[in-house]
Amino acid sequence: MDTSLGALRARLFNFRAWDSTGTTLDNRIREAMNTALDRISGDVPEAVIPDDEHVVLLPDAIGTDASVSAYLSTTSDTRVLEFVDSTGAPLTGSSPWLPTVDGTWDGIMHFELKDSNGQRHRRQSREFWIQKPGGGAPDRYYVSIDRPWQTGTETAMPFRMHQPEFFVTDDVTRVLEPARIYDETRQQVWAIDTAGAFRQDMVDFLGEDKGRPYRFWRGRHFQLPAPTTAPTITPGEQGVSPWSGPEWEGTFRFCYTYVWGRKDPEWQASPGTSISSKGILDPQWESAPSPVSASYAQTGATAGLAIKVTGANIDAMMDFGETGTLRYSRSGMRLRIYVARDAVATANTYGTGFNRVETNGKFYLLAEIEPTAGVYTWDGGRVPDYERQLKHSTGYYSYSVFPHQDNRYELDFRVQRLPTALKNDQDTVPIQRDAVMPYIELSLYYMCLLDGVDQTGAQVHLSRYNELCRHFRKRYANPGGAVDPVPLTGYSTRFRFGRYLNTS
Repeated sequence: MDTSLGALRARLFNFRAWDSTGTTLDNRIREAMNTALDRISGDVPEAVIPDDEHVVLLPDAIGTDASVSAYLSTTSDTRVLEFVDSTGAPLTGSSPWLPTVDGTWDGIMHFELKDSNGQRHRRQSREFWIQKPGGGAPDRYYVSIDRPWQTGTETAMPFRMHQPEFFVTDDVTRVLEPARIYDETRQQVWAIDTAGAFRQDMVDFLGEDKGRPYRFWRGRHFQLPAPTTAPTITPGEQGVSPWSGPEWEGTFRFCYTYVWGRKDPEWQASPGTSISSKGILDPQWESAPSPVSASYAQTGATAGLAIKVTGANIDAMMDFGETGTLRYSRSGMRLRIYVARDAVATANTYGTGFNRVETNGKFYLLAEIEPTAGVYTWDGGRVPDYERQLKHSTGYYSYSVFPHQDNRYELDFRVQRLPTALKNDQDTVPIQRDAVMPYIELSLYYMCLLDGVDQTGAQVHLSRYNELCRHFRKRYANPGGAVDPVPLTGYSTRFRFGRYLNTS
């Protein structure tokens, strides 16, 4: 059975004895089908084809440990702390530990600090960076924090830096337990309800309980607000910013998102972006997209010129945009730019074969820039990443583990994702084949509601959908007919091979 958008839409027209009247009606049917797709993924999660998700847990850094030997000092900026040694001097290349400044710690790492009065303070990181003064002066390592430092000057505060939670990708709708730790123990990590985790006091406190995790639970929801202004698109200057390829000129539309933090490069790196680039790390958090720019065609006076894309300065909006301050441009936020190609211009030739690319109007990742830079100049040298299509983020759920991780761990999850919205006629519905008929009945239900009068027909299709879903759940909910009992004390056998390991 052909389950593409075009084929299913034709089948829906036949079921209703309708004829397509053109693009307007086709788009309305497509929206009804996308609405049905979202609903069935929630009503019958078993219908959605599972996927894999990989998460990295980072170990703590205790400043007073000999392997770290670092402290935090206040600076002239209340939103910035500096990493120093026990004397308050900057860290050097000979220091046993140096902060990671590639963005993978941004936002995900939290601090527990103790001031000179013995009071503990908690802060979340925003961005880690290194400042190179030059002229023989030592490098300086800084971190911006989520809330201003309200107390007095501190020269060398003991700290614990830790990752209290991890986040799965925004389109994950369900985590299928158990997870598995990718190491020689192959230990399983089972889910527990959030209230149960709190009742059993599994919540981390000062790193008192550390080890290889065997429980996880869902926590808070976090969402970055979306940009509200479309990017500004202007041509490059004559003789200064020419279009060089290999991408061919054409007609484009642009949008962008706000992003914060970066995921571990072991798994979450965008592989395309350009021939020479090592890729752009996927963000820890990404907002929903901005409004789409007006269509921009490289014709006439703009032919042969690069394209300048300008987004909002989120740094300035968050009070990280004042020049001369230590916090300047250190909000941790970046702009992630996407481009959709609507046509290929054939007046000039560039990279061989790049004139035969798809013009499907879908948005793909183009670049990532700092907000204070503001402007990205695209000369065709960077290839949009076909593997990183724009998604409409609805936010992220956090998860915590018990015991708190004592080392770096990779967790492998089986998950169910929100299906990608159907846009082109060749897009295929990503559900199991025997769930197609329930999906058709649900799509027909929404089609009946389009004209606003066929409530009777809508109810008939909804009843059929519910009946088909009942049989589908019965088939897949427990195919073996057996239930794996859980002891009152929980799963005591947490290792498959771990108990036989030689730990000497």
